[in-house]
Amino acid sequence: MPNFFQITNHLKNSAPHTYRSILTLLTSLLLSIGICTLFPISPGLDQYAWLENLSTCLLISLIGALLLTENRAFPSGPFHSILLGASLGLLVFINLLGLKMVDPTQIPWLMRGDWEWQFLGWHIFRHENWQFPLGKITGFWYPIGTSIGYTDSIPLFALLFKPLSPFLPADFQYIGLWFSSCFILQGIFAALLLRQFCKSLRLQTLGILFFLLTPILIYRIGHPALCAHWLLLAALWLYLKNWNSSSPFSSLHLKSWLLLTSLSAATHPYLTVMVLGLALAFYTRIGLIERQPKLTSTLLPMLLLGLTTLFIWWQIGYFILDQKNMELLGIGYYSMNLLSPLNSMGAGSLLFRDFPFATEGQYEGMNYLGAGGLIMGLWAGYELKKRFVQPTTFRYFLPLIITSFLFFILAISNKITLGSLTLVEFQGNFGSVLNMFRATGRFFWPVHYLLLLFILGLLIKRNSQGGSLLFLTLGLAFQLTDLSPVYYSHHQVRHNPALHWNPNLPVWENPLQSKFWQQTAARYQHITLLPPIACGKPAAPYQPFAYWAGRHGLTLNTGHLARFDVKRTEDYCRQLLNEVQSGQVRADTIYIVHSDYLSDFQNNAQTPVTCTEIDGFMTCVVKD
Repeated sequence: MPNFFQITNHLKNSAPHTYRSILTLLTSLLLSIGICTLFPISPGLDQYAWLENLSTCLLISLIGALLLTENRAFPSGPFHSILLGASLGLLVFINLLGLKMVDPTQIPWLMRGDWEWQFLGWHIFRHENWQFPLGKITGFWYPIGTSIGYTDSIPLFALLFKPLSPFLPADFQYIGLWFSSCFILQGIFAALLLRQFCKSLRLQTLGILFFLLTPILIYRIGHPALCAHWLLLAALWLYLKNWNSSSPFSSLHLKSWLLLTSLSAATHPYLTVMVLGLALAFYTRIGLIERQPKLTSTLLPMLLLGLTTLFIWWQIGYFILDQKNMELLGIGYYSMNLLSPLNSMGAGSLLFRDFPFATEGQYEGMNYLGAGGLIMGLWAGYELKKRFVQPTTFRYFLPLIITSFLFFILAISNKITLGSLTLVEFQGNFGSVLNMFRATGRFFWPVHYLLLLFILGLLIKRNSQGGSLLFLTLGLAFQLTDLSPVYYSHHQVRHNPALHWNPNLPVWENPLQSKFWQQTAARYQHITLLPPIACGKPAAPYQPFAYWAGRHGLTLNTGHLARFDVKRTEDYCRQLLNEVQSGQVRADTIYIVHSDYLSDFQNNAQTPVTCTEIDGFMTCVVKD
């Protein structure tokens, strides 16, 4: 019978990666015991703080074990890089945002800013019957309705969790889970990207932290769907990945791009356009640089990606609106400033002061690289000046460079600005597509990540491992110092996730506490604010009524949407006013009436109504 040492030697020689994984696991276990012994977790902490401390201890131990067990005899494989990236991503998430927001029953923290209508859209959607298209919502913005796409409720998760709704708690949110998933996947794809340049886990660790702590990701916490920057890293990885087969239909080329495009289409349209742009760069390289048949290697794959995107958007419900309702003003207002890579725009830079910008909407183009990124960028420029890239390398990246330039042009839009100065502004009709995607400043994100990858990759390739470790460590130290205010501000409010949005706002408490709301749900089908927000000064905030309507399956005639049918909404406003003037009152409706409309509503009613102030809101129903 083989003894322990014989088994160990056999694993070393025949399965080094398996041996390395076992050794890593054992080392991680020993480190966990040591760290938890030296820094015991206080039993007085609440459940979230206790779990955060334990998770931090275990993750640091696992990361330490991955780094300690790496040597020339047992080099790291892709699995180790993925595990490292996922661990770092989860560690950063826990220490920036906290685990409390992952609790699916925690709702109050979402009731502010953009979070509230993104949660409430899902909250009402989950309780409705399936409709066609699948993402259609009838009970929000009733009677016109909307879709899960226009509530920005992360359609990917909404469609995933809706079938499970009968088994889920009455209060269930997935936005916290989405945030944690985004950080984990950001770490994973950052690791896979960096692995294209180096196999060292030590260098990968430093590089991954740059991608996880980048200002453009942290800045987007207020808009959960747009935190899926991992989609852009995945697209860049697909471009750089070495494929075994050159034929897009006989290899994983098309399957990988189809999956990524589908995920982005089910997440957010802006990210979809960016992913499609990077896919176009990839297939252009296949067709023009690598001389593959242009029809099968470029045109057909891109056509299929485009049709897939349109199909998913159709099912999410983006096409329930006419195109004219998608075309909003804002081109040039939500653009990127030329100083954006140098300007934190109030995001929290400690080392550099903020520059003024030309429009208030240019926060959408915040693309600050951070002090560490800028310093390393200068050094990378010096390395490039000494020796430019090889012609073959340049040709390989040329489609990606051209695509990045086009994204840059799109980001600065028709209004080219430098600080507070407007250098050039082009007037005219810029087409329905640009009007649909008016927040053009966001389109620099792929360029931002490509620049960061280029800087890290160049410094790693042009220097020894020791030199690269030194440069990246110094760069990361500057980055952490520069952005420490924003990191610290998020870290300090982990106990209350609501404060990540705005620490000055009070914590939301549901104002609808009267027994009336619990006792009347089964008797009514609709809640009508008179007027709703689209028809004038609203009778009440929509949030508590949307929350209550979702819990009890009622419709609500108001809300907050990214886009809505302007014409039908105007018609509804006129219809609602006519109903008040003609005294039409519905017995299946609870009316929340503004004081300006109360006398007309009561005096004109053709059916006797009773109006009572309940929880501070004038609530009217037909008398029994």
